[in-house]
Amino acid sequence: IHTHTSLPHPKLYLDQSKCMMTDSLAELPPPKSCTSFVTDEDLQPQERADTSLLLRHRAPAPVTAASHHRLESDRIRTDTAAHVRHAVPVDDQDGDDDDDEPGSCWWLWLQRRRQLVTKQACKEYWKQIMPCQQCYKYSLTTFRKDVVAGVTVAVMAIPLSMSYARLAGLPAYYGLYATLLPPVVYPMFASSRQLAVGTAALVSLLVSSSLPPILQDEGLTDVTSPEYIARYAQLAYQCAFLVGLINITMGLLRLGFITQFLSRALVSGFCSGAAVIIAVSQIKYIFGYNVPSSSRLQTLIKGLIDGISQFNWKTFLMGSLSVIILVSIKVASQKFPKLSWIRPVGPFLVSILAIILVVTLDLDTRGIPVVGDIPKGLPSVTITLWTTPFSNRLWVPVISMVIVGFVQSISIAKRLAYKHGYEIDSSQELIALGMANLVGGAFQSYPVTGALGQSAANDDTGAQTGLASVVTGAVVLIVLLFLTPVFENIPMAVLAATVISFVLGMFDYQEAIYLYKVHQFDFLVWLVTFVGTLFAGVEYGLAIAVGASLVIVIYESAYPHTAVLGRLPGTSLYRNVKQYPNAERYDGLVIVRLDGPLFFANAQNIRDKVRKYKQAAMDELSERNGGQVKYIIMDLSPVTHIDTTALHVLDDMYTIQKNLGVQMCYCNPGISVMQRLVKSGIVDKVGRDHIFPAVIDAVHWCLDDMDKSGADLETPHEGDEEVTLNGEPSVEKDPLPKAEK
Repeated sequence: IHTHTSLPHPKLYLDQSKCMMTDSLAELPPPKSCTSFVTDEDLQPQERADTSLLLRHRAPAPVTAASHHRLESDRIRTDTAAHVRHAVPVDDQDGDDDDDEPGSCWWLWLQRRRQLVTKQACKEYWKQIMPCQQCYKYSLTTFRKDVVAGVTVAVMAIPLSMSYARLAGLPAYYGLYATLLPPVVYPMFASSRQLAVGTAALVSLLVSSSLPPILQDEGLTDVTSPEYIARYAQLAYQCAFLVGLINITMGLLRLGFITQFLSRALVSGFCSGAAVIIAVSQIKYIFGYNVPSSSRLQTLIKGLIDGISQFNWKTFLMGSLSVIILVSIKVASQKFPKLSWIRPVGPFLVSILAIILVVTLDLDTRGIPVVGDIPKGLPSVTITLWTTPFSNRLWVPVISMVIVGFVQSISIAKRLAYKHGYEIDSSQELIALGMANLVGGAFQSYPVTGALGQSAANDDTGAQTGLASVVTGAVVLIVLLFLTPVFENIPMAVLAATVISFVLGMFDYQEAIYLYKVHQFDFLVWLVTFVGTLFAGVEYGLAIAVGASLVIVIYESAYPHTAVLGRLPGTSLYRNVKQYPNAERYDGLVIVRLDGPLFFANAQNIRDKVRKYKQAAMDELSERNGGQVKYIIMDLSPVTHIDTTALHVLDDMYTIQKNLGVQMCYCNPGISVMQRLVKSGIVDKVGRDHIFPAVIDAVHWCLDDMDKSGADLETPHEGDEEVTLNGEPSVEKDPLPKAEK
């Protein structure tokens, strides 16, 4: 019989085009290298039988020259060449095939590095640092779209940024300063084309919750005193400077991957809790009386209850109507696509309407607070205030701002990039955000990041490049130079209503419902982060989120998934027996797959699991009149890394099992894993004949070895078939009951 080596079985052929098993050779085109084939008549009845009902194949003592092991080996054999063993190749070189790495001669490596530093390479690197130099195939149509998008975002950002500045505990016009230069600087270094940078609710909340305790420690408690306001603003500039410095450093070190350690459940729970805190903190402007700032829900509610005697029905009426109008605009734009244009300009329209009412009815003199004086002109230079005096207590809140700001920004940027079919560089985004904060902090800006609402408006109105953000900055410049008296009459209740209407969308209850249905452990993580943010504060809530992420990563690393494998009937595939209950297992063999790297954190756990699987197989054999495990096959295909601790554990496992009469076999180790197995001496100790390229080869060898050694794993018992020389059942005793099968 001459068969092609690509066929998975010499007598059962897999029709890969139809993904089905067939016994008929007429359905398969013969390979070019095949000269003759077996036919259906050549197949033994036992080999054509469906074995899906047998979960574990018995191994009775041999009764004729062709034993049960030999029949099993022939039935599952995939390599038909006699006496051929595939060896796992061992490369003596380093596992990394990068030609740029230094080899035996460091001088040659240095010369190659010098050759790479060419004029063209420097240009490419400069383009990578400043992606704005790349050609976007700019045209007049693209320019028009960018201008329309930039003006729309500016109309939306002007009242929104003033609202977020009040949320941050700063005068409203600081929001305009934060929307002036950062949107202009960001697109020069960013890889995202639609992301709009500006003030954000979460970062503003972190500023307002972290700076007052520092001022209290410095002896400043009167929030209305000029010293308090000046020092508060200086700390905000320093926060922007430190956020920019940390972002740039992380970007140059290519640390953009760190956001992958925060799961979606954690980010959603934190943002949902922060949304509730932000909304409750703005109610004081709608109720019309002052409440001490806090990032804890219980403190805010207590302050609202204590001051309820100062309730102002005028501000409540104006604020409530503003919230209703803004939410209605948002719902209408979602329900009727033709009205989608009104959503970005909704806050601006409500603000203009409120300004008209204040001016015509003199509401500012009738008990409705307004923004007040806004300095006309450009912001002052504040570089000299970055370091003197400097408080070391800023580092913790600044790190929180970096994490929250970058996670929010990169999630929005990735979503927009996926929509428009291009890739972004996370590390480059860090540099861009850092430069935006660094330049902004030099001109009276507090920390900024990617803004969700403004980015959505930027994309919906057709922004194609970063020029749209430059247009936004230009519009804000015009407002600061000529239109500041107009915005001095915006009621504080309207600004609070703008914030509340936007943060309502941050409460991601749909994600919580989804997590509860799909993965209740992730729902528990979401719930813990949400509750911690509500009652422990934003900083502690973020710490809980980061701590929970680290715990999850450590747990998943220390307890990787493992599985006992069995062969799918009629194939050469070995799969998890829990997922495929009809998978065939063989007495005397335990096949274990390790799904993850082997290192010091999980090596002991892997050893315990292998011992448990072996004991379970021994117990199952004992229940069926005795027997013992002779071989443990470990599938190392998913193992990408192994350290010295794991190598010692494997060495100990081999020694212990060898003393118990059990042979260890390894399947398909990767290049780096195989190198370490060779260098550590485990390959020589275990034997190269016990390392296989595939599980099927290891199983075939073990069955052959048991046949040669005449292994008697268990005595025949009623219900087994007696096998003759030709492989046909001679006497069939009473089969197992159907339920037992």
